Amino acid sequence: MADQEKKFSTPVNYDAHSLGIAGRTARLFITSPVTPMILMVSLFVGLIGLMFTPRQEDPQISVPMIDLFVQYPGASAEQVASLVTEPLERILMEIPGVRHTYTATERGRAMVTVRFKVGEDMGESVVKVHDKIQSNMDKIPPDVSPPLVKPVAIDDVPVVTLTLWSKDVDDGALRLLGLDLLQRLGEVKDAGKGFIVGGREEQVTVEVMPERLSGYGISLQQVAQTIETANAERTAGDVETGGTSFSVRTGSFLTGPKEIERLVIAIRQGSPVYV
Repeated sequence: MADQEKKFSTPVNYDAHSLGIAGRTARLFITSPVTPMILMVSLFVGLIGLMFTPRQEDPQISVPMIDLFVQYPGASAEQVASLVTEPLERILMEIPGVRHTYTATERGRAMVTVRFKVGEDMGESVVKVHDKIQSNMDKIPPDVSPPLVKPVAIDDVPVVTLTLWSKDVDDGALRLLGLDLLQRLGEVKDAGKGFIVGGREEQVTVEVMPERLSGYGISLQQVAQTIETANAERTAGDVETGGTSFSVRTGSFLTGPKEIERLVIAIRQGSPVYV
């Protein structure tokens, strides 16, 4: 038994050269009386750092992002990309503080997102984008609409999503209910922006018969222009009488399909042609 203990015993003193750098360093800390003091000082410094380091449950990090919406009616996706998206990306990348640009292009329109570096001020970033676009308006093709600049902040990211569904109510009624719910949620304290996705918006679809248009000699543009002109309300001026001022308005907005049906597109052989 004594021989076995002697065989498996580990010598305490090693040669300094056989331990290497790591071994010599470890032996120095193990045998040094200063090691407990170093541990206590490290623990004390860590506690001080924990007490004085600022902490926040929901930290407000400034990462400005700006969306630019551009309309190019009639152009294909490839034309929009080559004439609008790519030049706009190059222009925006020249702005100081811009980190990345993201684009989404489709037929007739495009969206360019500019992301600034962390810590950049949102107000200054919006001003930089506006100034850069205004100074390069001469490079935009004539048929392209001026870019619509819309800032996007961290608070715009949705954190609560509510889903409305029903087996008995259609999608149009659900959207109206969602609009009412969104208005009520906007009254909640500290609530941010809200938006609705899905549902069916109220709209009137006009199905045009090409053969009838051709028979009356009316173009599709005339039909659209007639509806657009009728669906408007304008201020004609003010009338003052007897010390009272009245505002005069002309026209009214269309409220249903019956009003659209009564619109007159043209007069043919002394008879009106209705929508």
